[in-house]
Amino acid sequence: MPFQRFHTDARQAVVHAQEAARQLGAGQVGPEHLLLGLLDSPDGVARRILARHGLTRLSAYEMIRRNGLDAQALAAIGIDLAVVRDKLEEAFGPGALDGPGPVRGRLGFAPAAKKVLELSLREAIRLKHDHISDGHLLLALIREGGTAVDVLRSASIDPEALRDEVVAAL
Repeated sequence: MPFQRFHTDARQAVVHAQEAARQLGAGQVGPEHLLLGLLDSPDGVARRILARHGLTRLSAYEMIRRNGLDAQALAAIGIDLAVVRDKLEEAFGPGALDGPGPVRGRLGFAPAAKKVLELSLREAIRLKHDHISDGHLLLALIREGGTAVDVLRSASIDPEALRDEVVAAL
């Protein structure tokens, strides 16, 4: 997706998302990395709103890193990922599951992240805005309903109430 309609804050969030994906050792940028990118953008509306709800970059990063993306699915079948991680670290040492380290080079976008970028344009059009801001990215993450929303819910943030707040701020 071309980024000409992206405002500076949205572009910064995407750049920060790529860095977050590298830090987590991901091969592609996913929606969860876009959320981290929003939380890394110092002047963004999205970051201010999320901070008011108590979600920081560090807390979101830890949720993603420690629990992975399938924690809720595993919990649904009775597997506590934190207990599994603790047992593995007990057996193999601290950081045994942390992966190979940062990924280098340009990262592509996972299909779900591409969908978020597309939805951010739709959110901007819906609100009759001629640009895409970080707030539109946050609205798109909420609308996509995937991993980033799981992080929001883990932080006790109601996605629909957050959506209303972001729309009002925009």
